[in-house]
Amino acid sequence: MQYRNFLLKTLFCTCLLLLVVAGLNYVVDPLQFYRKAVFYTPSFSTEQRYQNPGLARNYKYDTIILGSSMAENFVPSYVNGQLGVKSVKLAMSGASAHEEKLMANVAIRTGQVKNIIWGLDFGSLKGTPNRVGNEFSSFPDYLYDQYAYNDFRYLVSLSTLESSYNILQSLYKHQQITTNLDYLNNWNSQATYGRDVLQKLWQEDQQTKQKGIKIYNKIDPSYKAMQISFDQNILPVIQQNPDIKFVIYYPPYSILRYVSIFQEDKSLFYDEMKIKEYIFEQLRNYKNISIYDFQSDKNHTFSLDKYKDFSHHSQEYNEYIINAIARGDKRYLVTPGNYETMSDKLTKQVKGCRIDDMVSGQCGI
Repeated sequence: MQYRNFLLKTLFCTCLLLLVVAGLNYVVDPLQFYRKAVFYTPSFSTEQRYQNPGLARNYKYDTIILGSSMAENFVPSYVNGQLGVKSVKLAMSGASAHEEKLMANVAIRTGQVKNIIWGLDFGSLKGTPNRVGNEFSSFPDYLYDQYAYNDFRYLVSLSTLESSYNILQSLYKHQQITTNLDYLNNWNSQATYGRDVLQKLWQEDQQTKQKGIKIYNKIDPSYKAMQISFDQNILPVIQQNPDIKFVIYYPPYSILRYVSIFQEDKSLFYDEMKIKEYIFEQLRNYKNISIYDFQSDKNHTFSLDKYKDFSHHSQEYNEYIINAIARGDKRYLVTPGNYETMSDKLTKQVKGCRIDDMVSGQCGI
């Protein structure tokens, strides 16, 4: 009997504690999952997979920006000024296409989305079509669905409780929280760009290849994998939302990324060219879609001083992309008459690029 009473008391105390924690977290709601912060200045989490659903659910906007880390340097206020919209950035570092679909659907369910700017990074399409998460964090699927019953994972989380405590402590001590949603997860000012950086990375790349180590096959990089992921993740979002205007763009990777891929396995390079052609064929008849391709513009992709690695470019290029979209720049707008030419142009650049000239900036073209 004593053992039973002890268990009942323990269970009661545990349930009471969980209710207190859940109640506190619900009231403070540090991720603004239930409501926009009203009695405190929010301190936004840099854990994008956790923070972004709250931004999508409770902030006002008509345009969302989707993508991987390639899209993190967009500044929403700049986008707003150029396009005449009210945007929120919902990019996620290392995002898969499946995560981007889930993110898009959270925003679309609010009924306020009129435009989606979608940075299509090839890495997001690779691997299994339901792939989520990255090497740094798991994926909180319960924040993306429409079911309230599984929100307890947010409400009773010790991480949520810690964030709630920090917010309440700041209020008690009258500490001013500095926050700027415009530059949340923008890494431009922290990055080191330049030819010297890329030269060192290129040397490391070549040493890795000499050891016979594959760089680009950690997850399935094949055309078939990318095709399935596109069909299951991106295409349905477009098909189900004919009233939303979609702008899809291919980011301007540095030429070194493509040369490195071409060296390792030519088929991987050609698969990326092939998937762009496939995507265009699937989308060419939709009136609410524009596709922009910046990958064969050597004025950008050969300017190695604008990159921190083979792929990631400075904020200056994000602004250039938005400017090009704003003016409907036909040099980058993909059409039935130029999509094959764009791929052919990039292929010639990759085949003709002499890496020994990288330091001088000529790169052999």
